[in-house]
Amino acid sequence: MGKPYPLSTLDTVSIAPEATAVSGYEARWEQHNSERRGQIVRAAIALLEEGPADADLAMREVARRAGLAKSVVYRQFGSKDELERRMRSLIFTEFAAVLEDNLDLSDGSLREILRRTVAAVADWMRDHSRLDEFVRRGPIFESDGSLDALSQFKQRIAAHAEGIIASVAQVLHADDAPFRSVPFAVVTMVEATLSAWIRGAAPECSREDIVADLADYAWYVLDGAARAAGVEIAPDEPFASMIAALTTRAGGPDPLSSQPVEL
Repeated sequence: MGKPYPLSTLDTVSIAPEATAVSGYEARWEQHNSERRGQIVRAAIALLEEGPADADLAMREVARRAGLAKSVVYRQFGSKDELERRMRSLIFTEFAAVLEDNLDLSDGSLREILRRTVAAVADWMRDHSRLDEFVRRGPIFESDGSLDALSQFKQRIAAHAEGIIASVAQVLHADDAPFRSVPFAVVTMVEATLSAWIRGAAPECSREDIVADLADYAWYVLDGAARAAGVEIAPDEPFASMIAALTTRAGGPDPLSSQPVEL
């Protein structure tokens, strides 16, 4: 069983519908419904984490866990599919918060940033194995349903990294073409390898070794792309200082100072 899952940001996820002009009574009623939906989503995620890997999420059990009648659950969620989509939206948001805490480009060298980010992903996947499996089975609430939650999350991380790389390349007057497939390739490599490692399908090694290896592999890919673009980066120099020095020499603004990490 995984560790208890933090749900502190539930109210920031898509629990309430899009805001429109409403009366005070309507606003209070919607607040009530939003709290009910949050209560139900919390209960559903708790059941998911506690149950066996192949357990089906029964609405009656969700209602019992939330302390509500089953009819109340169905009034708040049109279907089981909607509930599960909203659950994935919350998991998606909480996992993004975990990465945001670790993917701080202003703190540490590139090697340190890579290692702590990979470690955060490894720990989350290991400690929340039921949730990790669940997000692979369907989309989040806000999506069109063409991608599962995990695939959408990988695309979001890769797109963010692409934006940072493009900004750095621009001020350095470097070609960002060698980097365009790098973020998605690195994200996919890390996720797939950790998934296999957790299931016992990868070569056996310690958590420290798998994290160090994956961080090094990510560095090798980034370093190779940088050299192809005519840029040399140092893995153990403070990343923010290195980028500031490179951009100063190139006569451009520091791209990290105007682009906060936002997953």
